[in-house]
Amino acid sequence: MAYISNDVINEIRNKTDIVDVVSKYVNLTKKGKNYIGVCPFHDDHSPSMSVSPEKQIFTCFSCGATGNVFTFVADFEKISFVEAVRLLGEKVGVSTQGNSFAVEKKDDYFEIYELANKFYQNSLFTSLGKNAIEYLEGRNIDKETIKKFGIGLSIQKVSLTDYLVNKKYSVDKLNEVGLTNDNGNDIFINRIMFPIYDLSGNPVAFSGRIYNTKDTSKYVNTKETDKFKKGKILYNYHIAKEHLKKNDTIIIMEGQMDVIRASTIGINNCIATMGTALTKDHRNILKNMANNIILCFDGDAAGEKATISAIELLEDTGINIKVVRLPNGMDPDEYIIKEGKESFLYQIESASNLIDYKMELLKKNKDFGNIKDISSYINSVISELVNEKDDIVIELNLKKIATSFNVNYDTLLDKYNDLKKKNKTVTKEVKPRKVYDKYGQAENNLIYYMLKDSKVINMVEKRVGYFPTKNIRQLSNEIIYYFHKYGIISVADFISYISDKEELLRTLKDILAMNIKEEFQIEEIEDYIFVINEYHKEVKINDLNKKLREEKDPLKQAKLSEEIMKIRGVKK
Repeated sequence: MAYISNDVINEIRNKTDIVDVVSKYVNLTKKGKNYIGVCPFHDDHSPSMSVSPEKQIFTCFSCGATGNVFTFVADFEKISFVEAVRLLGEKVGVSTQGNSFAVEKKDDYFEIYELANKFYQNSLFTSLGKNAIEYLEGRNIDKETIKKFGIGLSIQKVSLTDYLVNKKYSVDKLNEVGLTNDNGNDIFINRIMFPIYDLSGNPVAFSGRIYNTKDTSKYVNTKETDKFKKGKILYNYHIAKEHLKKNDTIIIMEGQMDVIRASTIGINNCIATMGTALTKDHRNILKNMANNIILCFDGDAAGEKATISAIELLEDTGINIKVVRLPNGMDPDEYIIKEGKESFLYQIESASNLIDYKMELLKKNKDFGNIKDISSYINSVISELVNEKDDIVIELNLKKIATSFNVNYDTLLDKYNDLKKKNKTVTKEVKPRKVYDKYGQAENNLIYYMLKDSKVINMVEKRVGYFPTKNIRQLSNEIIYYFHKYGIISVADFISYISDKEELLRTLKDILAMNIKEEFQIEEIEDYIFVINEYHKEVKINDLNKKLREEKDPLKQAKLSEEIMKIRGVKK
């Protein structure tokens, strides 16, 4: 298997703080000596993940996810362990290239798209790109913005396919990744090219827009591939997440031009859904991205439908949701051009909170001269208030309804309390815990404490003859070998060391997620070792008892009984 040397992996990890890295994906809060946050690896509604700056590991005590900084990035970004090492190595300036170790070959897909991206960008700034530049400048997209978003140009006279074939890639491969059609010709011709990046900032697709011409399709996107799935991509995520330390709010828009336009007026915390509705995958990304979300979709009917759909998807995540509905059906791009920066900033700053937006939405198609419509509206509002966590917001809204419709406040409060009682059942997702017998518990505890203290390693090596469970036995051997090789034991580095041994890594993760107490007494270790060694006696005794039951010869029976007593330590 291709690998990066353990020394290089450890150097990168030692220069990388897991808290800094995880906090770019998940909002963390300090609690004691650790940090806690909502776990991104299951549908978590309350913080159940702990990040230890001391151990440099993360652990979710609900779903059992655990590991070091590399496994976190690999699991979150859906990339390999080696890719995660390379990615973090680049960030801390440690090269994973060299002759002292083999490096996993970079995925052709990413390499092809990086070359295509540079090809399109270079094409834009040739003489053939003059009209496209003028078109972009006419839409107030300057060269700085072009560079920031990697905007390029596909030109009929210059073939991307020919260029990439000369770079060693087959036409079949280019067809597979969505850049070349079945006839061996470029998919994108005479279009302004907007690269689409994955969560790690790798170009994985393009969106090509027509300019100075007419076409039935204003935009053409790369077909979906293994690396590009619209339901998992958020346009501009890799840039927006870098701005969340200053502003813990993400603004969600519909299209990339909306995001680019917002950037031109200094708003960089925007992402777009690539024209699709938000998905569960988007939801899992967003709930760990920021505590506050502003939905700023197009101002038309389709935009309102998308807003309602997004609210339904995100509402129970614990994120604070606000809504902007732009007037006259305008999208953010159009609004900023027509109304200007200050007006758009005002729209963002005065975004409606969720309950206010819902109350306005519920008024639609209601005749407030009709008692049944009034009753229906009030009941709908109270149903929405049941999900509101702020008691002040609840009281103010109930009083507002009481005043507006001349209804007794106590009547509304009673109705609210009745609904609240009916909706009180809340279930929490918890991973079922495996039940271990005394031998299993002793094994798990010994492995855990071996990773904490070299004294335990020495005791296990000298005094434990044989662990009952195969994976535990192998894990113990790996820890002992690692300690003798490096002279030190670190759980974060050991996770990297066994990253290519899936079964052992899974066993270790299970142990780390057991919430075993940190401190131990040597007497406890003695007890665990005694229990493990007793296991083998019991196995041998059970085997001899079986033979004794089957034996017919009295002399042989006596000999077996004597052997059993000897193992038990019983004197004749």
